[in-house]
Amino acid sequence: MARTCGQFGFALIALAVCAGLARGQSTIQFPRGTPAPANAAGIITAPAPGAATTVNPYTGGSFNAAPFDPYSSNGAPAYQFWSNTQPSNTTGVFAQPTPGSFGASPPVITQPGVASPYGPAGAPVTPGSPGYLFPNGVAQPFTVDQGLRLIQDLRLRQTWVEGSDSPTDLDINDTDVAVTFTWPDFLWGTQPLFTSPAFALHLWDGPSGISADLPSKAYSAYLDFQYATDPTIQIGAELGFRVGVYSDFNTLVTDSIRFQGLGLGVARLTPTITAKFGVMYLDRVDVKLLPAGGILWTPTPQIRFDFFFPQPKLAAFLATVGRYDVWWYLAGEYGGGSWTIERTAGNTEQIDINDMRVSAGLEWTGPRGFTGFVEGGWVFNRVVLYRGSPADNFTPEDTFMVRAGFSW
Repeated sequence: MARTCGQFGFALIALAVCAGLARGQSTIQFPRGTPAPANAAGIITAPAPGAATTVNPYTGGSFNAAPFDPYSSNGAPAYQFWSNTQPSNTTGVFAQPTPGSFGASPPVITQPGVASPYGPAGAPVTPGSPGYLFPNGVAQPFTVDQGLRLIQDLRLRQTWVEGSDSPTDLDINDTDVAVTFTWPDFLWGTQPLFTSPAFALHLWDGPSGISADLPSKAYSAYLDFQYATDPTIQIGAELGFRVGVYSDFNTLVTDSIRFQGLGLGVARLTPTITAKFGVMYLDRVDVKLLPAGGILWTPTPQIRFDFFFPQPKLAAFLATVGRYDVWWYLAGEYGGGSWTIERTAGNTEQIDINDMRVSAGLEWTGPRGFTGFVEGGWVFNRVVLYRGSPADNFTPEDTFMVRAGFSW
């Protein structure tokens, strides 16, 4: 049953992806050795002075950008969700500072031969005054940015982790859906607050023939709040909070409600290097609090090295197909999640499903907000932990993973 539903979910995603790509032209353009002209594939010039730069962590080119919990099978790595805008967009959280609507950007020195968002490669930039966290002050009346949509996007993602017939193996199918709403000018700043209700269905097949048991299905229903400071300031922050219910369809207890959080400080060290450091509160059986951080290095607008713990990622521009920018990537993550379940004996138990994942895939961004991705990977160091019955802990076999999704 789980495998059948998973195949059906992938079929829906494939149809949506094909429909989106069909809207583009058949022309394919591959990157060249010389810097591309302004607004070419992989390079987007900075907005003109006076145009606000808005950070939207939900519309990243890494569609794996579902809500921020990096340790939940229904949420993608935090760095993908929070920090990566569309791969061809160099005006996001970790891109080079750009002129804002309340003054010039901080000093920027370009590197020889590196494409600059301000013009040709190596073009100098005139230093300006620094940006401010609250450019409007904290006593200004609330205003609404008419340029932002109330509903940002709708996202669907399907993940299949293959399981064998081994008594201790576990087959997993996850289907995630989410929608994002925008609250403009949060805290009198230039950036909005993003709110995202989401729901995920988890189908489990296994184990069999051992004392440990799992229900055939569980769910995750949660509400995310995401906020990032203005990308024009050199020192900023990325904040997230989630509250949700994680359980099977027969259990609802206090442990079913989990609170999770993310707090990262952001320091833009150079036009191509940004540091981010902070913590994640995971609220799981095995791990409660985890340090997080790393370095993002974008030597060119077409290459991104994200050395972020615990989810590193290397992405590079591949080609333009019609009006779609296609990127390839290599990534790692610590997967799994935590739920409350009802055992066959009738007692309630909280479990963790933990694993590590490495993957390679393709992701694309296109017109009208359509983005998508497809990837395959290897899942290892798998373990299922029982909070009240540690003797029932078991280790499924290493296996492969297939994941795909789209955002509209």
